[in-house]
Amino acid sequence: MNRKLRIVFKDWLFIIIGWIVLLYFFIFISYWGLRHLLQKNALTNYIDSGYIHLEIFLTAIVFGTLFAVINSLTDSSKMRKKSFGAIIALRSFLYLLAFVIAGIIIYLIYDIFDLFTEKQWLKTSTYFTPLYIISIIAYVGFAILFMNFIQQVSRKFGPGNLKKLIFGKYSIPKVEKRIFMFMDLKSSTAIAESLGHQKYSELMQNCFHDLTEIVIKYKASIYQYVGDEVVLTWDIKNGLNNLNCIKAYFSFYNKLQSNKDYYIKNFGLLPFFKSGLDSGEVTVAEIGDIKREIAYHGDVLNVAARIEKQCTPLNKKMIISEYLEKELPIDLNGFSKELIGEIELKGRHEKINLYSIKYSN
Repeated sequence: MNRKLRIVFKDWLFIIIGWIVLLYFFIFISYWGLRHLLQKNALTNYIDSGYIHLEIFLTAIVFGTLFAVINSLTDSSKMRKKSFGAIIALRSFLYLLAFVIAGIIIYLIYDIFDLFTEKQWLKTSTYFTPLYIISIIAYVGFAILFMNFIQQVSRKFGPGNLKKLIFGKYSIPKVEKRIFMFMDLKSSTAIAESLGHQKYSELMQNCFHDLTEIVIKYKASIYQYVGDEVVLTWDIKNGLNNLNCIKAYFSFYNKLQSNKDYYIKNFGLLPFFKSGLDSGEVTVAEIGDIKREIAYHGDVLNVAARIEKQCTPLNKKMIISEYLEKELPIDLNGFSKELIGEIELKGRHEKINLYSIKYSN
């Protein structure tokens, strides 16, 4: 299973488990705490029979799956260009429709397997007063908002980082060996002046959208967006495995090339990003109180940023440090490296060897 499928599966599994917990919580606050006060009737018989557990799991699976599909369909690049209010309205309608569909599917399952007779359905339905139905709708609405909130927070921090923050993995700073790639739009100042800030922002949105699938495929994490620059990072194992840290850049380059007609038509240019990479030990820690995030500190980031600035004067697409070059395998599998020489980077007294990476064919 590739990384994208794993992320989709984990997202789906999280939604299913989340809905199971939320549905059990609703039953707990609406029934189990008052069970000893209720007279025996068709509804209490149904709940005491244990079928309520089957209903919860079926509802979570069916509605949770539809919930995940709706979020995926309404998260396309076309939908993101619509207003926030329009997206909320569309999602709300689709969620309501999905909830109705889930109810119909569960009813059909119960009917097909004769788990609940028609007489029992009729008796039970008499207890669903308008007030009770309103309470169900209100709770489901709250649950939908809560699940979407958790997903948006998770997206804000990046895949896997929300869990690290919740469990305090980096509440005490830790040392890790990582690879960092700084990618910057070439001639960004001139482009911004020619396009204007609004059109320029739209250009960056499209570029970074094209980067998304590549980040997932090559097991990278997006550390920061800084204006027209994006910083990717890998733990050393994932970055070196299958040459992910190198292939990610060239895959992004090819993606932009394949969308050349679109960029020329809409922006009058084809964006080109240059990249600088370095590897080594960094300290990872949670920082901030009002805005909390996972931050990396170390000379590796400074070196990678300075290397990226050398791409323009040296006329190179990708430059890596001697520290990363030592970690790479001898066979670069379709890529080649070329020693540029010892370069003194800004802010550093010692010169380091830099290498350019390119396609070998």
